[in-house]
Amino acid sequence: MRTALMLAGWTGLGPTAFEAAAQDRPLTAEFAEVYRVGGLDAPTWAQFGDPLFGGALPMGFDGAGNLHVLDPDASQVVVIDGRGELVRTVGRKGEGPGEFIRPIEMGVWRDGRFVVMDPGHQAFQIFGPDGELDHFVKTGGAPIFVRFLATRVDPREDAMIVQGPPPNPARWAIAESVTGTRPDERVDDRGLERLSLRADVMTVEPLLQAWRIPRDEDEWPRPEDLRDASPADLARMASEIEGRRRYLEPELLWDIMPDGTIAYCDSSDYAVKLVRSGGGVTDALRRPVPPEPVTQRTRTALIAEEIRIERLYIEEIASQGGTMPIQEMFNESRRQIENGEFFAEVPVVRGVRATWEGGLWVQRRGDEPWDEEGPIDVFGVDRGYVGTLAAGAPGMPAAFGPDGLVAFWEPGDLDVPEIVVRRLPAPLR
Repeated sequence: MRTALMLAGWTGLGPTAFEAAAQDRPLTAEFAEVYRVGGLDAPTWAQFGDPLFGGALPMGFDGAGNLHVLDPDASQVVVIDGRGELVRTVGRKGEGPGEFIRPIEMGVWRDGRFVVMDPGHQAFQIFGPDGELDHFVKTGGAPIFVRFLATRVDPREDAMIVQGPPPNPARWAIAESVTGTRPDERVDDRGLERLSLRADVMTVEPLLQAWRIPRDEDEWPRPEDLRDASPADLARMASEIEGRRRYLEPELLWDIMPDGTIAYCDSSDYAVKLVRSGGGVTDALRRPVPPEPVTQRTRTALIAEEIRIERLYIEEIASQGGTMPIQEMFNESRRQIENGEFFAEVPVVRGVRATWEGGLWVQRRGDEPWDEEGPIDVFGVDRGYVGTLAAGAPGMPAAFGPDGLVAFWEPGDLDVPEIVVRRLPAPLR
């Protein structure tokens, strides 16, 4: 449960722990609603499509308080002002400059510029504050086939900080068989890298490699098996790798702060590490909230919950008709669920987000081991513990903005999602 720190350009001088008080200090605050958009009766521009990969659509504020939302279904970026009115839409479906083929990620700088990652173009498109295309940055090398797990713009320069996908040698072999080019060796889901977007072709700099549970050598296909495999066999291998489950394995959770500091947690302990580029100082925010050991009850309850969720998913597929082998799909999913391995402890931290001013919100687990929506500890710009927001009051924002603005996705009528922008009181910023 410890961390292997720092790659190129980053050095650690030994951690300085900012220890928070042992007991929660409850925070009760009003999150005043500023505006909401979307929902059943929304205008066309606010009828946001479904996210391509689940979760929420990418969004971010600029320094003027304008909210930018990437809507992949509509192949456009929607810019909304501080009153909830449409400023402009940017982009459309197409293959030309300023058009999108398959936009999947977006980041917004404070000066109003924004960047859209589009694997269809094999490029990043950077737009000015007026919504006009500024320039293309090609990815170079092999095409991007796998989405990054998380992305943030670097607040100090034209760059993005990205977290790689889970390792899967079979997926890379598929990419090589399609393109004829072996993909570059890149960070996986336990690492971060900086993609510089200053030139016509992006350049890559590794930043951080987090701790990972040691893997058995026989978990991966042998190189000769990959080399000789048919496309169908490669697809099967890739699916088998992705189907392996390690319940409660700590994720790499992170965000980038206004000064470029990266805050991250990579273990089951309550330890949010702060790594500053160049200066090389590593600190840690800690609270005495120990991880819970995994028991047989934990295993039984979590497997039952996973099967329940999978059953709902399969039933939803079945309700849409078609000829898919629904029962066979469920049986295979259940087999994978029941054969999953378990980490030894239930991780405490489930989310790390930096505020606009440089504070930190750290979300803890809920009552059940699988509950990601627990209470949120608020740390100020000075790294001091401010207090704890109760679970669901109202939860972790999708984006933080200036003057205390925060954006949330909330279900509206008939569960059609709406974007709700609220304002934080000063102590929580």
